[in-house]
Amino acid sequence: MNVIVGLKEINRNKKRGVALGNFDGVHIGHQQLISTLVDKSREGKLESSVYTFRNHPLAYVSKGEGPPLITSIEVKTKILEEFNVETLILDEFNEEIMSLSPEDFIKEILVNKLNCKVAIVGFDYRFGYKAQGDVKLLKDLGKKYEIEVFEIDPVVLYNEKVSSSSIRKYIWDGKIDLANEFLGRYYSLYSRVVHGMGRGKFLGYPTANSLIEPFHLIPKEGVYATFVIVGGKTYMGATCVGTNPTFNGKNTTVETFIIDYKGSLYDQFIEIKFVMRIRDNVKFENVDDLVEQMMLDVENAKKYLQGKQTMLK
Repeated sequence: MNVIVGLKEINRNKKRGVALGNFDGVHIGHQQLISTLVDKSREGKLESSVYTFRNHPLAYVSKGEGPPLITSIEVKTKILEEFNVETLILDEFNEEIMSLSPEDFIKEILVNKLNCKVAIVGFDYRFGYKAQGDVKLLKDLGKKYEIEVFEIDPVVLYNEKVSSSSIRKYIWDGKIDLANEFLGRYYSLYSRVVHGMGRGKFLGYPTANSLIEPFHLIPKEGVYATFVIVGGKTYMGATCVGTNPTFNGKNTTVETFIIDYKGSLYDQFIEIKFVMRIRDNVKFENVDDLVEQMMLDVENAKKYLQGKQTMLK
């Protein structure tokens, strides 16, 4: 898949089918939209392209107060590539983009820059200055600018529309199994391993300490059964999200004991896939009680994950 940052290097002579949206999480609703993009582009002999933003529009509008991201650019890129999207266009949401009227957005971005012939959007897609444009307006203006517009209906699970906001809430609440169903895969964090306090090694359970970007969504505090991707190989793991209350910690950390892994991980990138929340964080009276619980956590994680091996995604 070709990844283009900004629109300066775009080939304007190439006719495109374009999916529009933020695609945070690339959940099962997004996946239906992307599949339609690939199919319609193939039918029309168009380049299948996803046009989205590197930064969340709400974060720009509210000066950094936007929602935390479910997926990093790296994870989003990987997922879109698996769906055989040909080009991912990562634009920057800024004052210029924000100020475009709905029609100017279509004319300047879709027509003049992307040479869009087919546009695929979700039922709740909004665009243009102050989000004044909706799907109906896009369809109306599409006729004027010779763009065929396809609207994707919402996907409903458990009587709820699948959305990025609902997935964020489930992750925040520790309902990782529900979040995974809405995502259509395991929720994951992609991060670099950094030096921690070294307590895990001292206690007999050395952990990989993840450097999480400040704008990235972190699950509710607790211990999770996880799969960990290291150098293309998958391991079982037990991941603790929290402040280490036994040691009176204050900062939230993400620490993973990788089962049967040998060697150093410092400065390497790993992907942690959250499968199930095992328990809440608790403050133990002494280190011996903590070590005993860590042993149980690892055994419980192994028992649960062994039944999930064939479901790896």
